[in-house]
Amino acid sequence: MNVEVVRLAAEREPAYAGFVAAHPAALISYTLGYRDLLAELLGCEARYAVALSDGAVVGVMPLMRQAGARGAVLNSLPYFGSNGGPLALSAEAGRALGAWYEDEVRSDDVLAATVVANPLADADAQIGGDLDDMRVGHVTPLSGAGDPHARIVAAIDGSARRNVAKAERCGTRVTIDNEAFGVLESLHRRSMDAIGAPVKTPAFFSAVARHFRAGADYDIYVAQIAGDAVAALLVFYCATTVDYYVPAVSPDHRSEQPMAPIILQAMTDAAQRGMAHWNWGGSWPAHESLQRFKAKWGGVPREYRYATTLNDRDVLNARPEDLLADYPGFFVVPFSRLIAS
Repeated sequence: MNVEVVRLAAEREPAYAGFVAAHPAALISYTLGYRDLLAELLGCEARYAVALSDGAVVGVMPLMRQAGARGAVLNSLPYFGSNGGPLALSAEAGRALGAWYEDEVRSDDVLAATVVANPLADADAQIGGDLDDMRVGHVTPLSGAGDPHARIVAAIDGSARRNVAKAERCGTRVTIDNEAFGVLESLHRRSMDAIGAPVKTPAFFSAVARHFRAGADYDIYVAQIAGDAVAALLVFYCATTVDYYVPAVSPDHRSEQPMAPIILQAMTDAAQRGMAHWNWGGSWPAHESLQRFKAKWGGVPREYRYATTLNDRDVLNARPEDLLADYPGFFVVPFSRLIAS
């Protein structure tokens, strides 16, 4: 197979989108809607590539570039560890995309570049670097024979079923409300503040509906108790995978387990629409409690890596807060490798 890699141009965007929609390892982060969302939120430059064979798309790779005082930083992809890397139909196409990426990294003004591997993609397609930072993802299988709801209930841990039952005893009711971005944002901010975690900005919540289609690309699930919204979940759909993207629970109602019936309903709905995978996203290996939570919902662990290439090792003398300020939303280097950390 003769493979040529070219920069994605407007005339090939429909072919790119069709390839992503049909690929079994595609995630929402590979879509053009997500590209445009990142460009709006981060002010970064898209440098996407397509691999062609006889004029047909046989692979794609999303890449974002952010200029800065220290030089340019490349991510595939930025923003809370969005997965990227080559998505290809063959090893040859994957290698060609990897070679294209290496050429991009060798540009004189590039400080550092990172590929956040796709846990669903072939491990052989993953790109290496000078520094590695491991994550543990979890994926719950959704496909199978029989009634989706009964199948999912049978597959999850008994503690998850008890959490659902407790929430139902508390009067929890779950609905889909794709206008509920304000509710989702408020609950997200409160839940993240309670644990000292970084929050997504209001700009993110206002931008989603501009770049994605409600009911087709995303749904917002809301749990109410006595008429009050106490939990919400934003999920994204792409190809055969649903992404558990923004979960949010009121700290005052966490003990009532309102997220449990949301997850069960969202998993059941996704299975009924033919989705094969529920992607929980990744976390550091040390986050054992989070991994236990995902496992009790049928999540199967999949390790993947952030592979970083450095063109200027002096960046290791930087302070974490300076890199965060200089390249907001982008991964520059593992902070554990910084000399000042």
